Amino acid sequence: MKSRRIVILLLLLALTSFAAPPALVPLPLQMVTNAGTFTLCPAPVIPGAPAPAPTRILVDGAARETGEYLALALFKSTGFRFQIASNSGVAAVTNAILLTTNSALASLGAEGYELTVATNSVVIRAPATAGLFYGVQSLLQLLPPEIYSALPVTNVAWTAPCVYIQDKPRFSWRGWMMDSVRHFFTKDEVKQMIDAMVIHKLNTLHWHLDDDSGWRIEIKSWPLLTQLGAWRSYTNSLGTNLWGLNPRAMTPANDNGLYGGYYSQDEAREIVAYAAQRHVTVVPEIEMPGHSTAALTSYPQFSCNGTNNNCLSCSNVPYSLSVTAYVGGVFCAARPETMSFLQDVLTEVMDIFPGQFIHIGGDEVNFGNWNKHSLDQALTNAIGTASMQVYQGHFTQQIANWLKNNGRQMIGWSEIFNGGTLTNAAVMDWLNTRAAQAATNSEFAVMAPSSTLYINKWETATNASGGGVVWSNEPPGQSGLCTLTNVYGFEPIPTGLPAAYTNFILGCEGPAWSEWIPSLQNLQFRVFPRLCAISEVDWLPAAQKNWTDFTNRLEFHKQRLTRMGVNFNPYGAPPPLGQWKPAQMSTNYIALDWTITSSVTNFGKLDVSFCYKSGANGMDIAWAALLENGIELDRDTHAGFTGVTPVRPVYILRLPALRPGATYTLRASIASRGGTDSTGVIYRPNWD
Repeated sequence: MKSRRIVILLLLLALTSFAAPPALVPLPLQMVTNAGTFTLCPAPVIPGAPAPAPTRILVDGAARETGEYLALALFKSTGFRFQIASNSGVAAVTNAILLTTNSALASLGAEGYELTVATNSVVIRAPATAGLFYGVQSLLQLLPPEIYSALPVTNVAWTAPCVYIQDKPRFSWRGWMMDSVRHFFTKDEVKQMIDAMVIHKLNTLHWHLDDDSGWRIEIKSWPLLTQLGAWRSYTNSLGTNLWGLNPRAMTPANDNGLYGGYYSQDEAREIVAYAAQRHVTVVPEIEMPGHSTAALTSYPQFSCNGTNNNCLSCSNVPYSLSVTAYVGGVFCAARPETMSFLQDVLTEVMDIFPGQFIHIGGDEVNFGNWNKHSLDQALTNAIGTASMQVYQGHFTQQIANWLKNNGRQMIGWSEIFNGGTLTNAAVMDWLNTRAAQAATNSEFAVMAPSSTLYINKWETATNASGGGVVWSNEPPGQSGLCTLTNVYGFEPIPTGLPAAYTNFILGCEGPAWSEWIPSLQNLQFRVFPRLCAISEVDWLPAAQKNWTDFTNRLEFHKQRLTRMGVNFNPYGAPPPLGQWKPAQMSTNYIALDWTITSSVTNFGKLDVSFCYKSGANGMDIAWAALLENGIELDRDTHAGFTGVTPVRPVYILRLPALRPGATYTLRASIASRGGTDSTGVIYRPNWD
């Protein structure tokens, strides 16, 4: 009997030793898995009923806000109410989760932490509150994925494996860029994205708030910026939807049928406070001198010719009809009143956003108006240059100096250094050409190369037999690929940068430009799981990254995203609604039907994607309709094409109510272009 017990004990030890480590994302710097588990024990619900001793959350003064965050996070999914109590200062705790800054390792820095999970206690110890918060994120990931549910979940063993973690980030700027300009996202949608950032220990939300196609932040001293500049027509002057999207993907946002929106200063402050409570800094981007059509439409006196100069040859065309034809609105740098206007704007922006950095854009400036304008030409002569890049640098240096005098630091895209290195200016390097230049001149840099980290681009694509890129389970988007593999393999420190200057590389971020992103669902599909990879690039030393290990952990991590309601890209096509074959095709328009009853499980919006698969010829689509028991309920009438180069082959149909027992049919008017050998599949995509 004794020998049998020894054998069982050895087997248990072996199983413990070889058990897979917890699938945390990003992976901690150091993690040791020990035997046993910790169980969350709630207080008795029925007075007098037997129950385990309740788990308390013990905090010192600095940790109280983090303790309250943890208690709320646990309550949402478990339904348990955890008592928060002040810590007596005793390190040994029982049946409790202790959050403390006492006796923390100073070497862990402001964002590092220690996490010890034992069978009867959890201790999170950190030098500062940010570290405590990140320790809490790791603790939550140690619990079952259901912990991220918005509503209580029953029949779940709320246990965490016993571990010791010592952790701190590699980089201080761990970011993501949200573009609320091309498509507007509500205050609550911004908060949802902040929550999704937080579980990955990302700490910087770069918020793109104005551009040629809209102005999104209230400026009280210049009210027309939002009264006029926040709204645009659904279509351009040719009647074409902006960026070629299905018009039904967006809805007019004001009584005049214009698309857009903006954040009041109170709403922006609410978002900034929400982010700050989660140790996320919001960095606003206010574009200058280029990408300023929305601003100049509102106040044309700051342009070179005193009118709306979004187009060199059509300066008086109404803004709402010419957004897609812009060359790029550019502020007149030579007008003294321009600088006063921009300082007014930035003063109000700084009052809303208390962080160190203010982003001023500075990319893709069109020099056409400057070259033609007498005031700008006179100023270039006065400063002794014929280079428009140097002239832009002269303008940008004034902004950088003004921001420094007001206690902030300017950051801009790669082009701000095209005319030479600026001072008091950090660069966000999207061209992957200026980071080393900045660093070796003791200026900070953030890496955001478009070729690797623009996570609004396609993540996967296949080549058709006839050549060209064909998307299937991904929405129309910016051309180019940004694969998960390449994102994870990115190294933020530029090759060849001397070690003495590597500390000037603050980290990296993944921009998500929203020209082709009309909804939160679509945005989440684009961003995840690539933002998971960026979080690990920013957090983990390069030598510890392991692609196979990451993808294995990611498969489990997707359960957390699902519980959070995050619509990540699952890879692979969703189940088909139907298909078409050459035998069904005609070069004349005909109507085809597909029974889709099993796929219609709820009322609301039904997206339908016609995906060409093979053949020398594509298929034109005149319209698509949804039928209930043979009666048409809704029709999307835009023209589309699916082939080697698809053009808006996604149709949006609306079901006002789901009728039990009804038969639902998809009907489409289609014609095979140039022949009848086209084959394809109809999907209900999960990205909108």
